[in-house]
Amino acid sequence: MKKIYLISLLAGLFALAGLLYVFDPADCNLFPPCPFYTITGLYCPGCGSQRALHDILHLDAAGAAANNLLVIPAILVIIYHILYQLIRPKHQNILYYNSTPRIILGIIIIFWILRNLPFYPFTLLAPS
Repeated sequence: MKKIYLISLLAGLFALAGLLYVFDPADCNLFPPCPFYTITGLYCPGCGSQRALHDILHLDAAGAAANNLLVIPAILVIIYHILYQLIRPKHQNILYYNSTPRIILGIIIIFWILRNLPFYPFTLLAPS
């Protein structure tokens, strides 16, 4: 059952990546707009992520960073997490306190606040 779930998840991710590769979210209404931005007019930490992923799939790191600066580090953290889960010994029992999720949450909240400040240099954090 776990293999079916994993294969289905990977197939869905590849299908979504294919759609993002072919269709530019900046020019196409296929992808939904950010509900937080639509309601409040403020940028959430994920605003610009669809355009950034489109840019990454086209190997445009500068365009991805201009749309959402956190996408590239987020992808690297996800890849690290997946590789760590595959490589670490199965008998390893982690009992120590891990503060990494709190640090990541803090970075996301600070980014969320700073990208909505209406003056330079924080306006550079807003999606292009």
